[in-house]
Amino acid sequence: MTTLKAHYDVVILGGGPAGLAAAIAIRTNTKASVLVVERQTPGQERLGENCPPEIVLLLKQLGVAREFYQANHQTCPGYASVWGHDKPGYNDFIVNPLGPSWRLNRSAFDKMLADKAEAMGAQLSWNTRFIGTQDNHSHTLLLAQGEDRAPFPVQAGFVIDATGSKARYARTLNIHKTIEDQLFATVRFSRVTKDQGTKQIQLEATPQGWYYQALLPDNKAVSMIVSEREILPHLREHNHQGFEDALAATTFVGPNAEKLQLQATSYHSCAIYSGILPTLEGNNWMAIGDAAASFDPISAQGIFKGIKHGIMAGIKVKNWLEDPKNVTTDYSQQVQQQFRIYQKNRNHSYGLERRWTDSEFWQRRMSA
Repeated sequence: MTTLKAHYDVVILGGGPAGLAAAIAIRTNTKASVLVVERQTPGQERLGENCPPEIVLLLKQLGVAREFYQANHQTCPGYASVWGHDKPGYNDFIVNPLGPSWRLNRSAFDKMLADKAEAMGAQLSWNTRFIGTQDNHSHTLLLAQGEDRAPFPVQAGFVIDATGSKARYARTLNIHKTIEDQLFATVRFSRVTKDQGTKQIQLEATPQGWYYQALLPDNKAVSMIVSEREILPHLREHNHQGFEDALAATTFVGPNAEKLQLQATSYHSCAIYSGILPTLEGNNWMAIGDAAASFDPISAQGIFKGIKHGIMAGIKVKNWLEDPKNVTTDYSQQVQQQFRIYQKNRNHSYGLERRWTDSEFWQRRMSA
């Protein structure tokens, strides 16, 4: 276990890409003492593996571009989708001046960021839960290491909420996210023993939701069904045979999945929130990544957004250290503008599918 100190200049709750990027950016710009708290253990499977070409620009700012290129991440030639029509359409990255998008080896990507944060002087505490705040003191954080350890109080000068879409720290301030939509994803990770599939990311719309599949580095594959809550029990039936049957019934993603020989399969389910906090920051705290604004995975912007927010957090903390009582940034305005652009693009994407106007799934998306 990491030995926790009683006080840190900055405590970052959440050790995903947003939180780790914030730690790197803060230590790059300041000498502040930084603690990153993460409830998972290193190397634990995480959802999210696609990044747009622009991710490289952010990684250069964090000083990890060389490490990124040396890792076994793979480029993606583009998307193939059956969406709005019954024939595949294609969107290639060949004309993008920044090059292709990326399919990440997620464990290697997260380790790269964690190693850089520690090298820069941040302290990381894995398998540590944020329990809440002590006696209504919003900057006295109760942290529990492991499963049976008693909560330990840590005083933070500045708090960064990077706890994901539930924004756990913001809740202690009675700030609750405005949720526009909620979906549920059922995800299958597998090891590929024989690959005869396409390198393109595949999408397919169906009356009950949409399907996604991609090949990943290290001979892995991910398949995902995004649907409403009511569909989850069916997908979980008979040890997720319902998931396999639903995937096989598709006209595009399923046949491509059948070209792969898979083993070591695992299944995961999670809620997907589309929403934004009404208050994104205060003088000595801020929310970043999915805690600030959570996106539908159709946008493929989660990791990029988180790292961008982390870099912006470095600027705000630097300003806070220079003048704690008068911190001025345009962070909230940028995130709000980012969310408005996301809304427009998301509504456009769902609006392209008009084949099932009597389906509740598509009616709810189109009414947005």
